[in-house]
Amino acid sequence: MVGLGAVHAVVRVETPDAPAAEPRRTLVVLQPTTFCNLDCSYCYLPERHRTVKMRPEVLRAVCSGILSSSLVGDSVVFLWHLGEPLAMPREFYEEAFETAARAAERHGRRVQHGFQTNATLLDGAWVDLIRRHRVGMGVSVDGPAFIHDRVRTTRRGGPTHAAVMRGVGLLQEAGIGFGAISVLTDFTLDHPEEFYDFFVDHGIREVGFNIDEIEGVNRTSSLGSADSTERYEEFLARLLERAEHHRGAVKIREVWTNTAALAYGGADPVNTTNQPFHIFNVDHLGNVSTFCPELVTARAADGAGFAMGNLVDRPLDEMLEHPTFRGVRDEIAAGVQKCRETCDYWAFCGGGSPSNKFFETGRFDVAETRTCRVHKKATVDVLLRHLQRRTGSALAP
Repeated sequence: MVGLGAVHAVVRVETPDAPAAEPRRTLVVLQPTTFCNLDCSYCYLPERHRTVKMRPEVLRAVCSGILSSSLVGDSVVFLWHLGEPLAMPREFYEEAFETAARAAERHGRRVQHGFQTNATLLDGAWVDLIRRHRVGMGVSVDGPAFIHDRVRTTRRGGPTHAAVMRGVGLLQEAGIGFGAISVLTDFTLDHPEEFYDFFVDHGIREVGFNIDEIEGVNRTSSLGSADSTERYEEFLARLLERAEHHRGAVKIREVWTNTAALAYGGADPVNTTNQPFHIFNVDHLGNVSTFCPELVTARAADGAGFAMGNLVDRPLDEMLEHPTFRGVRDEIAAGVQKCRETCDYWAFCGGGSPSNKFFETGRFDVAETRTCRVHKKATVDVLLRHLQRRTGSALAP
């Protein structure tokens, strides 16, 4: 399981009956369990070996507390993540979905659900639950087996790619759409053709990239060398060439989000990870925070976490007065302002990810990070050069 970063999970939530004017949507990232059945080398979660689960009374308090709050929009997506969600019994979700539906009805809100999963535990019974409840799906897969199995292993160091692809096959056979998330390591950057063609060959139509980054208990990155940015740019440039060859068979998140920013340049960007109340994060104990989901596991220098309340004990709206919320909000805002004043790429990210800033520097009130340089800025530069070649026009961020 990997970090969401700037809402990195590509979770498709089917909404055929959605109104033309979509109401404000709030993302709630929920941790049903700390446990993950895999042991990925870059994982940021510190307690993924523990089989700690959300208790029923916590579940009820979370659903009621979230869906009754004035801080939450009319449309709410519950994304089950921060551990492997399918490690929980299916009965947990039957109860969770019913509890959420009752609370949503009481408080006049619409609720959808999503799983961000490694897909290794999928079977026919899970597919039936997903289809009946129209659960949005995001699958973590790092490309072909020779790349994926280097880093996404079992607890005994064994390969997992075949199990992931069995799960992917079950979703595809059932006609259940999903988006993929891939974590790019230094090894991945050496194999752009094999990486891209894997998604084409397996009919995976949407993919987004995270990079191997310093986060949580992952204290080093394979992309920490001086040439990492240049290598990433070469990798992405080759992917764009492959995408042209395959006539856009795979929708790459990094391309369409930044192309949209180019097309609608001039507007003030909204970065949901550094603005409060777009995302709420709830751990298995009911501790709640806003901003980046990765901060659920973070600890400051004094050992204190970033919980901004607990839904078992307090209404969500009391977060407004919580000292941790106020302190984090102000420090994040200072960092966003630095980005606005100093960075030519402001329109493409709106101030960066607080989790990257914190895990790299121990602070939120800073601007550029390594993740920003290697991933965001390099992506924009490659895309601009690609468009310049195609159009013969001079473009600038």
